[in-house]
Amino acid sequence: MSLFRFRPRLLPQGFLLPQGFLLWVLALTWTALAQSTVAYRVTVAAPGDTEADIEMTIRDLDRRQTLDVALPAWTPGSYEILNHAKNLFDLKAQTPDGKPLPVQRRDKQTWRIACRDQSAIVIRYSLLCDRQSADSNWLGDAYGQLVGAATFLYLPDGRGLPATLAFHLPPGWQTAVPLAKGPDGAYAAESYDALIDAPILVGKLTRLDFSVRDKAIAIVMTRPPKDPVGLKASVTSIVETYADLMGGLPFEQYMLQCLPLEENEEERFEGLEHANGTLVNYAPETLLDDPRAKSFLIVTAHEVFHAWNAKRLKPREFADYALDRELYTPQLWFVEGVTEYYAWRGLRLAGLISASDFDEALRSALTYLANNPAAKSVSLADASLATWLTGTSNLEDLPLDYYRKGFLVGLLLDIELRARTSNARGLDDLMRRLLRDFPADRPGYRAEDLVKAASDIAESDLSPFFQRFVEGTDELPAEEALARAGLAMLVEPLTELDFGFELEATPAGLEIAEIDPDSPAGAADLAEGDLLRAVAGKPVRSEADFEAILATLRPNAPVKLTVLRDQRPVTATVRPEAVTTLDVAVGPLPNPTPAQKAIRVALRGE
Repeated sequence: MSLFRFRPRLLPQGFLLPQGFLLWVLALTWTALAQSTVAYRVTVAAPGDTEADIEMTIRDLDRRQTLDVALPAWTPGSYEILNHAKNLFDLKAQTPDGKPLPVQRRDKQTWRIACRDQSAIVIRYSLLCDRQSADSNWLGDAYGQLVGAATFLYLPDGRGLPATLAFHLPPGWQTAVPLAKGPDGAYAAESYDALIDAPILVGKLTRLDFSVRDKAIAIVMTRPPKDPVGLKASVTSIVETYADLMGGLPFEQYMLQCLPLEENEEERFEGLEHANGTLVNYAPETLLDDPRAKSFLIVTAHEVFHAWNAKRLKPREFADYALDRELYTPQLWFVEGVTEYYAWRGLRLAGLISASDFDEALRSALTYLANNPAAKSVSLADASLATWLTGTSNLEDLPLDYYRKGFLVGLLLDIELRARTSNARGLDDLMRRLLRDFPADRPGYRAEDLVKAASDIAESDLSPFFQRFVEGTDELPAEEALARAGLAMLVEPLTELDFGFELEATPAGLEIAEIDPDSPAGAADLAEGDLLRAVAGKPVRSEADFEAILATLRPNAPVKLTVLRDQRPVTATVRPEAVTTLDVAVGPLPNPTPAQKAIRVALRGE
């Protein structure tokens, strides 16, 4: 890559440069760029300030007339165009001694600065930090988070330049960044990509420091946990389990950053993987007090396993990716779905969840797939590509969730490998083989590489498996595959009455939170936000009341509902529909063969 762009149309007609001279000019320009350094400084003026000020200093830019800088359109790992530049304002450039330099906006996220032969320039801008999500910036009264891709301008042709990062924060605030710190207190990154792969916590923080296999591990929070010993033990078990499965730890340090979501009482977790850590947003604020809470364990296990699958082992498309547009790969099912399989399996092998917990996760994914019509027309490969179409990172907006189906295909692939090798080899062997053949410093794998490596492990051709269940839309042979692993699967139709609305329990009562416009409720005089007070003349105070009344109703028969809207009662007549779904049950076979039991134990223990 080079910031220098040779434009022959600027030369007089008929003028030709000797090839040696041209190569000398290119080398000279690249040498000047390669010696450049980039220094960032982040300022948060006061607690509660939702704006951060960024200073970017670029030094050793010889013979430069113009310089382009840009802000990424998305955050790596979160496959959604966020247009971070919409939060950037007041961008100015100047010389180190304060002389202004002209700035021209080139597109929605790129600016061109007239350097005027300066050897160094200083760029200053401000950022609105008001979106609390693992892929964005947010600042609150006592703490905040900064995500590199949403924060730092970059040189489109100079992402390989080393960078430093310093802070100016309110008194009593600290920083937590999974980067090495220099003698001057500034963090150092070997490149822009390494910089934005290190999420930043600022504020009044507390941390637990310990080690696993001589690697430094840190858990950073906003207050001391009630059970620090248990929290360390849970994280240690997860890391140790994956180190055993994958043949060691790929990092020298790892930082688990946990930041509570402001004003969110519903249980919720959101994590984003990074090479040497993860940023997790969660609610409620007390959730981390229970280090054995399944919601905490699953998000932690998922993100920790990404240190291998996604951050070191990557699809070919991730090897050299653009930051100004979508990054398409058909392998997200492997990146995310197989990681989800390892999250549940890893927790089970670590003894942090029960075998029935693992079976319940499997049952949930199978139930989702059995009741999703899109599974018959959308392949895993297509779903991986189409994730950008939703404009949101909410997986419920996807026609086919490649996390859940990818989880199932990962499980079935593991069973297939073990069945073909008499349980001598499985998905762990495939992962270790891929990590060996496609290390982080080399181009990543392609779809055909997955097929070849899996076939080599199985010592037989597995291309039909990938053609049918990854590239194609064939129904997964789940019952047959699970039987080979000593697990039974039972599918039964379940018919229920449905009004077409979603209810949410609130302090004021049951609220109609969402209405399907193509449902009986959508055709009735109901509105989202209505409080349900009575059904068929019977009072409704809880979900249990509603379910009990629902069991007494007949399909398509008119039912009067009373709701409270703007403190006034409103009556609506609705005809509930009979909806049939498939209910899936999963559990161990009572009398498995030795071969079935061996595979079952390897997958999820007894």
